[in-house]
Amino acid sequence: MSADGPGMPSRPAGDMRFGDFDTTYYNRIGAEEFGARLSNGTILAQGPVGSVLLSQPDGADIPPAFWNLAEQQTVANIHQLYAAAGAQLLITNTFQASAPALERDGILPDVREVNRAAVDAARAARPQLLAGSMGPCGLAWVREDSPEYRAARAAYREQAHALLAAGVDALLLETFTSIRDLEPALAGALDVASGMPVLVSFAIDEAGNLLGDGLTIEGAVVWAERRGAAAVGVNCCSLAAADAAVPRMAASARTPVMVRPNAGEPCRSEDGALRWDEDPDAFAASCVSWVRSGARVVGACCGATARTCAAQAEALDRAGLFDPR
Repeated sequence: MSADGPGMPSRPAGDMRFGDFDTTYYNRIGAEEFGARLSNGTILAQGPVGSVLLSQPDGADIPPAFWNLAEQQTVANIHQLYAAAGAQLLITNTFQASAPALERDGILPDVREVNRAAVDAARAARPQLLAGSMGPCGLAWVREDSPEYRAARAAYREQAHALLAAGVDALLLETFTSIRDLEPALAGALDVASGMPVLVSFAIDEAGNLLGDGLTIEGAVVWAERRGAAAVGVNCCSLAAADAAVPRMAASARTPVMVRPNAGEPCRSEDGALRWDEDPDAFAASCVSWVRSGARVVGACCGATARTCAAQAEALDRAGLFDPR
């Protein structure tokens, strides 16, 4: 190691930069562990944080990202429940924590502060693995050479770097409904990934086509892999859609396959919260089928809770498909 200058501490070995984005403190050991686990066995992912927060009394109108700073311990407690239920992969509460999303939701702290707080909340649960969630930022674009495309790519780049610099093991681009929405997101994430894993997950309909552009899941998987995705999958779809999509993805993908369906449509209760009709037993039965069909990362999305995670862990363990470590 060499010193940066008189009186300055030495930089860690492997110091790297991308433009103005310092990659020195990326969690490369965590990324290596994540890659090894992804290649060699089943990983049970936690369920959602956002829908759990939305189900709090009067919580339906509070943006989930706001909780990272306002009620960080509440977010940490949700992660801890998932870890206790058997989740090996925790996922940060940052699905809508890009700059455009924070501005839309009236959240004043900047991207770095909100995303770091979310990573800290998840790390408090001492996860085996940690992925930084990134969802669509809401910026539309027409051409790659347009200001709109550059703004979208820059927003994703900024959030990706904030998550990686805060110490996640991988990035998870999730609930993308079209290649158009994914394109600047994946490009922006890879701009600063510097070898860290970037995972991609799509939202599909009952026929296995992307909700936004109708592309088949096979076509979406191939597109994402060719552009650098380290794993591909579906999330926030129905159980039936997930059951049908997993063997199709396993047959077409060269990278590990992920699956995390939702618990259906919510309804609003009298106390202002959102409620889902959670069915842990159905998720437990399906997750065994997913693994046997070739999935490596399994879990649940909106509407599920630690109850579903625990049921999945138990079912996988009974089937001999799970190493809780």
